[in-house]
Amino acid sequence: MAEPQDFNRKVRMPGTVFLRRTPNPNNRQWRRYAYWHRALGNLFDAYRGICAYCSSWTFRTDQEQRLQDGTVDHFIPKSVVPAQAYEWNNFRLCRRRLNERKGSFQDVLDPFTLALGWFTIDFPTFRLVPNPALSPLDSARVVTTIDRFQLNEDNDYVNERIGAIREYCLGRATLSQLDRRYPFLAAEIREQNFDTKYLPRMRAFFS
Repeated sequence: MAEPQDFNRKVRMPGTVFLRRTPNPNNRQWRRYAYWHRALGNLFDAYRGICAYCSSWTFRTDQEQRLQDGTVDHFIPKSVVPAQAYEWNNFRLCRRRLNERKGSFQDVLDPFTLALGWFTIDFPTFRLVPNPALSPLDSARVVTTIDRFQLNEDNDYVNERIGAIREYCLGRATLSQLDRRYPFLAAEIREQNFDTKYLPRMRAFFS
């Protein structure tokens, strides 16, 4: 995604000045000089409001008060490589709850470099699982990412998936609407031939 035209002036330049004075900031100093917040609006527009890690539409706010609000995630944690703290290509739009869970861990897959189809959904259980075609190593990396974000253990996220699928099954949401708000689910509906394999019985279940 292209770097915004004013990013250098708003984020990188003041961040570079700060890091020259403070090469290894502590948490309090990072919070005081969190210039990356200035790029949140640009990041939200670039992602069309879709969280990079759960592939679901997220709220746009400058206050980040709710756990579902969009935040700027540093894919390479700023505590690990401070020089990457103010770099556009290191930013990912991320719901605050997931950002907090990721923290300084470096065991999640990068959505920017992730090949399509690595993650899939088991529609009968609504759980995210690795694609069965993956190698054991890649499958383990997918599981680690899912576990780090607690995407199968957090009932809010499971219920959000169920809710979106229910709306589709009951004809209250079209596939194009899911594309805009839940692109991963929309892609899986197409890929798994959902309308033939699951729609009739799920429609009956949700009814």
